[in-house]
Amino acid sequence: MRLKRLRLHSFRNYASLDLPLRADLTVIYGPNAQGKTNLLEGLYFAAMGFSFRTRHEDEIAQFGSQQWAAEVTYEDRYGENRLLVKKVPKNGRMQKEILYNGTPVSPKEQYGRLNLVLFTPDDLQLVKGDPALRRRFLNMEIAQTSPLYYGLLQSYNRILQQRNRFLKQCREAEQYDEAQLEVWDREMAAVSAGIVRTRLEAMHDIAAAARFVHSAISEGREQLDLQYAQKQADGELVRAEDRSRAEWETFYREELKKRHKLDFLRGYTSIGPHRDDLLIFENGHPLKAFGSQGQQRTAALALKLSELEFIYKIKEEYPVLLLDDVLSELDVSRRRMLLEGMNGKVQTLLTVNDKGLAEASQGCVFYEVREGRLQEG
Repeated sequence: MRLKRLRLHSFRNYASLDLPLRADLTVIYGPNAQGKTNLLEGLYFAAMGFSFRTRHEDEIAQFGSQQWAAEVTYEDRYGENRLLVKKVPKNGRMQKEILYNGTPVSPKEQYGRLNLVLFTPDDLQLVKGDPALRRRFLNMEIAQTSPLYYGLLQSYNRILQQRNRFLKQCREAEQYDEAQLEVWDREMAAVSAGIVRTRLEAMHDIAAAARFVHSAISEGREQLDLQYAQKQADGELVRAEDRSRAEWETFYREELKKRHKLDFLRGYTSIGPHRDDLLIFENGHPLKAFGSQGQQRTAALALKLSELEFIYKIKEEYPVLLLDDVLSELDVSRRRMLLEGMNGKVQTLLTVNDKGLAEASQGCVFYEVREGRLQEG
């Protein structure tokens, strides 16, 4: 996949932007708070339909405006396409619209058309950070290649919210309806089985790609291993077994029923894909507990770059890579490896404070940003 152009209107501090994006590597540099990350956010929003920085879309419009727009033109192996996300007044209220080549589409229909891999300083916490970061990593990676998985996540989040709301109502009333809980159990078990089975199937390719990248970074000195683990009611993580989808559905129905009283007392669902984790090992040792900061960062880098190979294997095209101010967080050798690893095969946009961090190479274009205005050079 190749980007061709990004257009922004009243997006963050960009009153108007029309930026050609044909280079293999586009470097956006300049001081903090000038609009570097805003530009990547605009591109991400146009491709994905949401921000990687906020859930509050009211924050996105430029000060003094309510409406905004983000549009990206790109090429895939089928030809040129255009994605436009905009928020405009309609029927007396502000509404978000998504257009694919001029035709309105739903968020589900938009997601995964233009594949992006985003790497931010927060991703360097993948190994030692909260399990939610690793679940998001898995979900984003798989959902970009599988509309079915995207739909399962939507269904699961809806059912989980409804079941948790019911549990809280039961706790407040100091009684619960066993029969109603079993209704939620059946729905949750069916969707949970699909999510976990898909995650385990994808883990084979994700782990292989991560091992390959990690071996290159560490020059073959270290071996990276990934394991999918389920969190038990007592907080213990247990490696997930290989089961069929039907077996997983039976498993969740039984486990949810066992936890009815526990969930009633806590007021939330204590088991499910929303509590699982990705365990990361180097040479057989858990990196979260025993890895040095350098080892943890190398593993995080390998995990993010594995997304490129995972998506390529399924889509037969490399996604676009967005690097938001990560070079300053890496040492010289990892920085060089990251830039050389693209090698013209992956179109990349990166932001840096210091232009010197991104060594000039063939096919590289630099833009300086000042207060939402770009100047090439």
